Amino acid sequence: MPIADHITFCPKIEGIGEVAFGDIRQLEDDDQKLFFLKKRLEGFLIQQIDPVSERSQFFSPFPLTVLTCVAAETLGRVISSVAKWEEDKHSKHEISKLASVEIYKKLDKKLPNQLTKDFKMEMKAIWPEDDVKKIKSYAELFHSYLRTSFMHGYRAKNVYLNADLEEGWVAENGYLTINPYWFWREYKRVFEESFNEILDKKKMNNRYRINALAYLHRLIHE
Repeated sequence: MPIADHITFCPKIEGIGEVAFGDIRQLEDDDQKLFFLKKRLEGFLIQQIDPVSERSQFFSPFPLTVLTCVAAETLGRVISSVAKWEEDKHSKHEISKLASVEIYKKLDKKLPNQLTKDFKMEMKAIWPEDDVKKIKSYAELFHSYLRTSFMHGYRAKNVYLNADLEEGWVAENGYLTINPYWFWREYKRVFEESFNEILDKKKMNNRYRINALAYLHRLIHE
């Protein structure tokens, strides 16, 4: 059952006013559709999480981390071909992971790297019951041990927070430490870069644009 026409799609836009799901369903121009999708995510996601990232006003590294994980999966679903994952008997059970990791890889050029042999050995010593061999990259570690652990019990597991960390993240002694404020800041950079790609209608077979339109279609019709 689709969301009712009168439900607000995005915050008020100057010169346009209220925009409801019914308004979006009537659009035929792809540029307009993607414009409103970006406004929706900026208004209901970015702008509502941003105050939590103001450390001088609210020192809330744990909530900020959880919200950044939510934001990462959301953007991952926008830019990825979720429909193809759903058709694959293996991928369809890991869509949350696949979408999230797609974004985590973009936060830092080292995050897509495989775990070093020494790191795996150290991590295995900490978590002997875990199948560490299945973790293919530090980006996957972000999902399996940061996102999942925080979402299911609001606790850290092998990825810990340090708001004073000068680097964005470090791998040491078999675990990761991340700066949650770096995490949010880099997510916002990736968000803008992703939408710059999405809005580039001159690029032939623009995968991000195609996937974003598919995401929007499902959002307003399913």
